Amino acid sequence: MKIRRLALIAFPAALGIGALGATLPAHAATPAAVNITHHCTKTSMSNLQLQREDTGQISVDFGVDMARHTAGVTWKVKETRNGVAFVNRTTRTIADGSFSISSLLPPKSLNHIVATATNPATGETCSIGASI
Repeated sequence: MKIRRLALIAFPAALGIGALGATLPAHAATPAAVNITHHCTKTSMSNLQLQREDTGQISVDFGVDMARHTAGVTWKVKETRNGVAFVNRTTRTIADGSFSISSLLPPKSLNHIVATATNPATGETCSIGASI
């Protein structure tokens, strides 16, 4: 008798929890963080880190690490979300031959980020993309 009563209580509760899960926003199914490292067209490495903050905002960190530790190397950087640029600037490497650019974007249901850096002196290009 107790088992039957428990089943009568637990089954509807399980259905309610299942229905609640079906109503979660679409972005809840996407990863909370993405970290990708990729080879550039020559010897440098690029890294893209995306993270959904507790506020819903998207944290974007893009950087390039040159194989040679040379400060002051110029890179042209462009970052887009869903095809719309949010970074379009020139930056320079620090003493260890790297640079990093961080951005915080307002939340959207679709967040496909593509980051590209080009070294105008050598023609080396780094391009990396991910979705969160």
